Amino acid sequence: MTEKIQQIIDDIRQKMAALDHQLKEVRANNATLLAELNESNDQLDKSKREGESLAEAVNELKGALETANNQVVEVGRPAQGRRDDEIDELVKEIEYCISQLKK
Repeated sequence: MTEKIQQIIDDIRQKMAALDHQLKEVRANNATLLAELNESNDQLDKSKREGESLAEAVNELKGALETANNQVVEVGRPAQGRRDDEIDELVKEIEYCISQLKK
């Protein structure tokens, strides 16, 4: 009977050693995962800050674009037509001057 009890105790010790080994592996894996999680959280925070910075830059550029659009002076066809009329008048004056010089 003592041999049987000793056998059971040895089996329990082997199982305990195996469980202890598994526990150490799980703890090591857990530590690795926690380190990865911390690194990922740091990268996420950095990305959020960059996103906020980019959003601010976009808003500034939109404001600058709106300001620039408000400052643009539209030159339409009427100004071009007026300019053509001025050129025509100058040509007529030059032709008149030339005809006066010929006389």
